[in-house]
Amino acid sequence: MSTSNFLTIPLRRTDHIGLTPAISAYIEQSYDQHPGMFKNDIAELERLRNNVVNPEVRTSSATNLTRYFIQLTFLSSKFPADIKVNFVWYGTLGYAASASVSHNDLQFERANVLYNLGAVYSQLGFEENRSTGDGLKRACQAFQLAAGCFEYLKQNVNPEMHMNPPDDMSAATLDVLMYLMLAQAQECFWQKAVLDNIKNSLVARLAHQVSDYYDQALNSAMRTAAIKSEWIHHLTCKKYHFEAAAQYRAASDCLSGGKYGEELARLKAAQDACAQALADAKYVAKAVAEDLKGLQAKLKSDYARAEKDNDMIYLAPVPATSALPAIKAASTVEALVPREVENPMDALQEKYGPPLFAKLVPFAAHQAASIYVDRRDTLVHKLITAKMDALTSQLHDFLTRLGLPGSLQALERPVGLPPSLAAHVEEIRASGGYGALQAAIEDVRNLSTVDSAIYSAVADVLHSERKEDDELRARHGTNNWRRAPSVEAGGELYKQLDKFGGIIKAAAESDEVVRGKFRESENTFRVLSRDLREIEDFLPKSADVARIDPDLELPSSELRQKINEVSKVEYWRRKFIEDVKEKAKNDDVTELILQETARLERLDPLGKIEATQFEKLFTERLKMYDDDKKRVEDEADMQTGLLTDIELANMDFTAALSKSRGHTLSDRERALQTLELGYFNYQELMSNLEEGRKFYNDFSRPLTQFQDECNDFVYSRHVEARELEGDIATQFDRLTLGRTESPLPAPRAQGLPPPVLSNNNVWSPSHGIQFGRRT
Repeated sequence: MSTSNFLTIPLRRTDHIGLTPAISAYIEQSYDQHPGMFKNDIAELERLRNNVVNPEVRTSSATNLTRYFIQLTFLSSKFPADIKVNFVWYGTLGYAASASVSHNDLQFERANVLYNLGAVYSQLGFEENRSTGDGLKRACQAFQLAAGCFEYLKQNVNPEMHMNPPDDMSAATLDVLMYLMLAQAQECFWQKAVLDNIKNSLVARLAHQVSDYYDQALNSAMRTAAIKSEWIHHLTCKKYHFEAAAQYRAASDCLSGGKYGEELARLKAAQDACAQALADAKYVAKAVAEDLKGLQAKLKSDYARAEKDNDMIYLAPVPATSALPAIKAASTVEALVPREVENPMDALQEKYGPPLFAKLVPFAAHQAASIYVDRRDTLVHKLITAKMDALTSQLHDFLTRLGLPGSLQALERPVGLPPSLAAHVEEIRASGGYGALQAAIEDVRNLSTVDSAIYSAVADVLHSERKEDDELRARHGTNNWRRAPSVEAGGELYKQLDKFGGIIKAAAESDEVVRGKFRESENTFRVLSRDLREIEDFLPKSADVARIDPDLELPSSELRQKINEVSKVEYWRRKFIEDVKEKAKNDDVTELILQETARLERLDPLGKIEATQFEKLFTERLKMYDDDKKRVEDEADMQTGLLTDIELANMDFTAALSKSRGHTLSDRERALQTLELGYFNYQELMSNLEEGRKFYNDFSRPLTQFQDECNDFVYSRHVEARELEGDIATQFDRLTLGRTESPLPAPRAQGLPPPVLSNNNVWSPSHGIQFGRRT
């Protein structure tokens, strides 16, 4: 058992890990920069980490931890939290102190380093000579810095972690550590005030604040499983000890002021608080118990003297304890966040060297480039090319409803192929025809199968890990299996799994629609893929129409003029869409993003750059497509007028045609119309299939990255599970071996009097289970 009347925070342990290969590989895979550019930075980072693996209680350890923490803070602005490195740390508090926690999270590493910095400051304060004024000042400062580290960890670092912190780094546990450090810092200040013979009224206020800090630490300890009973006893004892000390100093002030009745009441209150502290004295350090017993003796003699003087001389009424004026606490300490922790960039420039990876483009900049590409492609597709294609489809549907251009072609070319249809056939044959469609469908099917297999494998891995975790939790019990459930620990991964599953399902439905359209027009595609002579033989002939009736010449000529306008519109629209796609392909914002990144880093070198900070740049850049969007709107207006003109021209044409058409003309019209519609369907399907190829090829990259993340998560969970099972087995063995030993008594519930004892202080069965009054 410790001989000190203070507690110190034990350091968390970690293992040596190979940062160099992991970070080099990550830079090579995720950045457009060669890792060789940063070999010195990587080596220095590894050296900094090795320096904090086994820190000792000395100022240089605080310096090493601070230097590494500062560089980790700067790294957070360059790298994401997940850099494919599993950081392993071992707990130090609670009953499973040897349990390790491993996470692929840069912020988890940063949190542990800051925790150890706070622990080192607590130990530096603990080691100070507190019998001198200067030693007390240094100890007080060290404890305040420790409190600041734990407060900063709770408020600023833990929220950045992509996981729930372990029990001994939870918010409640960090509150315990912070208030404990503040209590010990305030106690140093109180001790200095006593050494300096400061007036009793102020010393009482200082002592009352010491008690308050221990009370806050005790309340926080009740909200976490990471605090052992030894610490609970210590906090309880200290709380009541300083409550008694505060009342004692207030009583001494009353004696000086002639308030003899109040003096007696406060001495009685001090004795009561001392008695409560003594209930835990057997479970605390020897120094704490001796301090308490010294105070108890002093209270006993002062109370006897005060009671005798009041009974014989002053005869002052003694107020009830509840009627005493409250002692106003006076806090003289605060949680001091180390300046280097709060302002790391200043520290880098002044003392801790240049920031590592300064020339590495932040990961957010790479994300921003990807986000811009997605947003640009979405804009071009939804607001330009898809809308233009929709207008053209609307035009084709309108012509089909009118039987155009089949009825006009049948009249103009009663035999053979119309020139426009012949050109369409040559275009289809040049692109591969029916065979190319079949091959494209098969390609998309194969790509879909590969991506679906990756998704299924990921889902199986996550579900298997979840099942294993549920089984182990059921086997060992929730009290022993103290780690987050799979869905909670991998919350973002499970959300991503659902998201990817929805995307694959939607893609499969779209693929089936495309295949359905192919089946509907499959025979037409076969015909359009033949040579021209075969297609001519396929078409019905209108041999009875030897020449065009003079009454048909004008309306057919006007209708042909409108149909030719449609062909021109289609041509320029295809050209427009090709130009827009080429424009988007060459739209590279990398240089602009790098310029904006440099500007943001100059404004705040340690600020974490987020992709959202490039929104203004995106908005301005995408304005380059405003003219293209306007072109689509103009095309829609133009098409409305064109459709009206075609409908009027077709009415005149059909009226004249009905007087002189041949009996077989309608069959030829339908055949020509089917082939024309087949051409447009062919173009649409080839476009859809090309989009499908691009989608699955692009989708495979994030899906594969997601698979790697899930595999890393599952691996770390397996390792964690094995270690946790080992810890449970160790605890069980200790429990089994220690059954013959007396367990540590739990602290008695506050406010309950002791059991009634017989005259020889031994409980007798004749007394029953009952409690007597305190004496």
